[in-house]
Amino acid sequence: MSKYVFGIDLGTTYSCIARVDDTARAEVIKNNDGDNITPSVVAFEGDNVIVGADAKAEAVLNPETTVMLVKTLMGKTDFAINYNGEDKTPEEISAFILRKLTQDASEQLGVEVKDVVITCPAYFGTAERTATKNAGKIAGLNVLEIISEPTAAALYYGCAKEQDEKTILIYDLGGGTFDVTIMRISADKIEVICSDGDHDLGGKNWDEVLIGYLANQFVEKIGYDIEFDEYAKQDLRLKAEKIKKQLTSRSQAGDMLEVMGNREKVTVTRDEFDEITSTLLNETLKKTKEAIEVAKNKGYDVIDEILLVGGSTRMPQVRKALAKNFGQIEIKILEPDEAVAKGAAIHAVNVYVNNQKSLTAKDFESNGEVKVTVNGNERELKAQDYKEELTFSPEMMSIGGNTREIVIATTKSFAVKVENKEGIKSCFNMIIKNEAMPSGFLEVSGNFSTLYDNQATVDIEIYENDYMDKYFEVDEDLKIGDAVLELPKNTPVGSPVEITLKLNKEGILEVKGLDKTGSKQVNVKFETKGVMTKEELERLTQKSQGIAVL
Repeated sequence: MSKYVFGIDLGTTYSCIARVDDTARAEVIKNNDGDNITPSVVAFEGDNVIVGADAKAEAVLNPETTVMLVKTLMGKTDFAINYNGEDKTPEEISAFILRKLTQDASEQLGVEVKDVVITCPAYFGTAERTATKNAGKIAGLNVLEIISEPTAAALYYGCAKEQDEKTILIYDLGGGTFDVTIMRISADKIEVICSDGDHDLGGKNWDEVLIGYLANQFVEKIGYDIEFDEYAKQDLRLKAEKIKKQLTSRSQAGDMLEVMGNREKVTVTRDEFDEITSTLLNETLKKTKEAIEVAKNKGYDVIDEILLVGGSTRMPQVRKALAKNFGQIEIKILEPDEAVAKGAAIHAVNVYVNNQKSLTAKDFESNGEVKVTVNGNERELKAQDYKEELTFSPEMMSIGGNTREIVIATTKSFAVKVENKEGIKSCFNMIIKNEAMPSGFLEVSGNFSTLYDNQATVDIEIYENDYMDKYFEVDEDLKIGDAVLELPKNTPVGSPVEITLKLNKEGILEVKGLDKTGSKQVNVKFETKGVMTKEELERLTQKSQGIAVL
């Protein structure tokens, strides 16, 4: 038998699924409505779950049973909505979106959709990336890997046609996140130089500003203040999104609003829209300039091209502002809604083949998970998931007979809390943001010592941050988890302890400790704040399979 693997762009406002077809070309798979993208909206109705366009329409009628923008909650909270007295997690809601995408793709292609690469913003940290991976598991999928959205877009760009060696800047403005990533592309390698961005800045923010503008205009027209109920708020939100899209090709757009018996038409010109959202756009330009400076400090003085990715880059103001600020650089639009999913599909082929090659004949005799090493990373794989060959030769995707190596960089810094003899505490960055990960992982060790005699444990507190300095003041909001290293009895003060942080290319962090006095290594369990337990993951996975997704 032969099979396909898939790439999924799990977006804030819209999601998309793609595969590499029999001719080794990446293609988006339409949903059952015939659309290339599916709204990332989930509505509950009785025992069923509705996802997509129908759920988006339901948002106006029943906003209290509808979830939008769930991606903004990933890794931050364990609550997305309460339905029938039961709290639903963001991972659970995202799993319904993934199930809708894969169900529709399966019906359209007549094949099983199981093996996937899922994308996330480059700026997502450990908790958000783990939550994204868990959503895939809850959906019953074999999540091959999590890959950053700009990296996926660059992979598609690099494989779509032969490219000269060049440095590109990917400006990725989606529905809920903004990323700017600078990469070096050659015939055999895609190397991430640096990334920056804001995982809470995207098209939804433009919508919010427009919503406020239209609401104020409505109040001015009727002549008195009025309370927008939930129905009116959802109706205004959907109409604001519609108006924003219309302004892409029109100089003015508007719609009719009806609130508590009052009915008025509200309008906005493109110039007005650009003016009221200029602060948001300027924030993306600031991040872009900062990324360019980081690249220059690394020796990359010239940006050859700017690639626009993400549906929100369709707003004319984006290209206009980039041309004004970086007019010497060629600006290209790269299939805003589809490039990320297509790149993820290409990456899925590479990951599947590499995982398959790492397994032995003995591994394939096992029905459970086996530990293997893939490109320097230790993984647990279920060998039975890799018995089938792909429908095409992976070499067909390469250009000039070469496959592209992907060299990524860290998108966050990771620190441990330390304390000196005077009792002053600070955070010590062991992994620095934008460090290269040429082997697909970065492992850094540091030597520390115990503070007092007979110390029983070393409490390892990990802080995820954006600082480039070695030391910074403790900020508990940046703490992402704890680990505890047990020490032998009668350990004297000043005893050496080695702490190792290992970050893999999916952005997942491992912590190890070594009592250097007794040369005993201990793998400590790192509990990440905001990430569900293994038991909860298994419970939701089993539960999800019994719920119909329409």
